[in-house]
Parts: sequence; structure tokens; C-alpha cells
Amino acid sequence: MACDAASSGADGGDGAASCAFAVHFRGELYTRVRYADFTVRDELGSSRPTLCDDTGEGPSSDTAGTETYATYRIEELDAGTAVAVRDEPDESGRRDRLSLYVLQRDGGIPAEAKKFLDSKR
Repeated sequence: MACDAASSGADGGDGAASCAFAVHFRGELYTRVRYADFTVRDELGSSRPTLCDDTGEGPSSDTAGTETYATYRIEELDAGTAVAVRDEPDESGRRDRLSLYVLQRDGGIPAEAKKFLDSKR
């Protein structure tokens, strides 16, 4: 999981940093989005969950970063934009237990990923 220092508390006010599900794949950071309508293609390799420091006292899990997740290409977007990942906990709502992860850039998600996600809603 990755730490998102820009996050706010559940009440919308200032709060401690919170962790979001994120992986490193091919040297890039991808974050999980709640979206289940995509077509899985071939396996690309593995990704690693990012370490989470939501308390300021170091990563919250000694095992985070040592485990790997199977990572797959999706038909709708290039792997440099989005991938499917079999991660834990499974909250995908899909029978194959794959979650969609989208590349994160300084300005947010790539335009092509935003267009894809918006077109299906």
C-alpha cells in the first residue's frame, strides 16, 4: 500500500496521512481504482505493493514490499497506462479477483485512463 500524504480525514477535515492500495510495476507507481469492466489479456510479470507509513513511525507492515502480485495487460489500455493486478484483499467484485490499477503521474492519472473510466460510467 502507498501512503498518500495529501489525504484528509474521513470527516473531510485535516487528518493523518492514509494508505491507498498501490503497486510498483516496471518502475512506475500505479494505484487501484474501483472499476470492474475491463478485459484481461496476457500476464506481464509481477508488481510489488508499496510500503505504507500512515503513522509517521515507519511502514505499517514488515512484509509489505517483499510480496509480489501477478500483473496482467488489459485490452482497453496500454500497460504504460493501466494494468490488472491480483492483489489482497480482494475487493474487485470480479470472479477472477483482478483489480484495475492506473498509472499515477504528478498531475494525476493519464488522460487516456480518465477518458476510459469516464466513458463506462
